[in-house]
Formats: sequence, structure tokens, C-alpha cells
Amino acid sequence: MSTAKRTLEMQLLLGPDETVPVAGRFSFRSDRPYEVEVAFVSRGETVATWLFARDLLLGGLREEVGEGDVRVWPARRVTGSRQVHIELATDDSVCELAVRAAELAAWLEQTAAIVPPGHEDRHLDMDAHLARLLAGKC
Repeated sequence: MSTAKRTLEMQLLLGPDETVPVAGRFSFRSDRPYEVEVAFVSRGETVATWLFARDLLLGGLREEVGEGDVRVWPARRVTGSRQVHIELATDDSVCELAVRAAELAAWLEQTAAIVPPGHEDRHLDMDAHLARLLAGKC
């Protein structure tokens, strides 16, 4: 199993001019090639962990993608720097985060070196996953 991990500086967007810094610990594993795990850390503590499709981050570099719980889209700051916005929704709330597009793209390149986009099925051991599911260990 190969992994790509990186902590990226993010901003939790609270209002037009109000943000809170949040670290996003992005993790990708070759044995789970379709998903990305992001642990959001504020003041040294993990406040939430989300799993979602790597394709959402890849697509969100270029255009708005996703629906429901996770949406991702490119944006520009007033200063002109490129960002990617990630919106996460639960039954109770919605939060929007921003990350520098260049940093996210660099991490996604690491994941592509491990499992190229479109080749995920070659890295997924369906028999092992099915055996775990049938054994009640998922």
C-alpha cells in the first residue's frame, strides 16, 4: 500500500471578511483509490474528519462539481490568487473552506503518481472488500 499525505493550510469562511485558519490533513491510500480523507484540525485538535471522492477535488480545480454533502469549485481571491472552495453539509449545518489551488494541485499530483485518475479499479481488491463486508468488518 502506498500513501500520499499532506497538511494544507485552509480557511474556514464565516462571513465576507471573517475567516478562521484550519489545517486540513489530506490522506490518500492506494488500497482505497477512490477516496480522500481530510481531517480538519483547529488549535491542535481534530474537529472533524470527512471522506469523499478524489474526483471531486480533481474536478473542483477546474469547475464546480458535487452535490449534496460535498461541493467543490475554483475561486479567486480579491488579491488574484487562485483558491478551491470546499463546501461540506450535514443535516444540521453547512461550512465552506478555502485552500490554495496550487497546494491542492501539488498534493493531487502525488496521489496521481500512486494511482492515476481513471485507473482506480486496477488498485481496488474487490474480493478483499467483499470478504470484509460479508464478515461484518466494514
